[in-house]
Amino acid sequence: MKQVLVIKNERSLAKKIVSGLKQEGYFILTLHNEYQGLNIVYEQDWDIIVLDWDSLSMSGPEICRQIRAVKTTPIIIVTDNVSSKDCIAGLQAGADDYIRKPFVKEELVERIKAILRRTDGNLPNETFGFKDLFVDAASNIVTKGGENLSLTKRESDLLLFLIKNKNKILSREMLLNQVWGYDTAVNPNVVDLYIGYLRKKLKCEEKDKYIQTVHGRGYSMTE
Repeated sequence: MKQVLVIKNERSLAKKIVSGLKQEGYFILTLHNEYQGLNIVYEQDWDIIVLDWDSLSMSGPEICRQIRAVKTTPIIIVTDNVSSKDCIAGLQAGADDYIRKPFVKEELVERIKAILRRTDGNLPNETFGFKDLFVDAASNIVTKGGENLSLTKRESDLLLFLIKNKNKILSREMLLNQVWGYDTAVNPNVVDLYIGYLRKKLKCEEKDKYIQTVHGRGYSMTE
């Protein structure tokens, strides 16, 4: 049974989230205080964390950073903030996805299911490489020149898909569908954002050393 931790201050919305997840057979623990939430994250493992950071005393990005410092558990942000800047700050702090209020519970459930499909441990024990980069498909451990890189789950998933399809040109739409796991009206620019994250963490002196931009078509890792 998948275990979902919901951290939410607003009890009425927490009930909405929980009702949708219980129908899928998930075990859900709901906490209405971010400090209790962080403590339980430190103490035990969860399959996914749903973080509604509105009305919490600690900033959302800071909560994500504290979780990511000790765990690789996927995080979905729930917020009524329409500012893309704040959502990007959450992604940069380690969140894997976000959903804006108001939303239908079915959309949140589908996003959770999409992430869980990629983290259910059914990947073969294989390592995929490109130049001096290697990604372990089962553990999502990424190394460059023998040194571990600190990537979020989404970043390592994106890098793995690019490497598995090296020497091919991959469109933004394909990357959204295959890496994010759903085909909705999500802005394809999120792909560009994550490519930028990867390039920064790969510490590329040359922007296209690992991931090449193919103008008007997408991205490629070409040897």
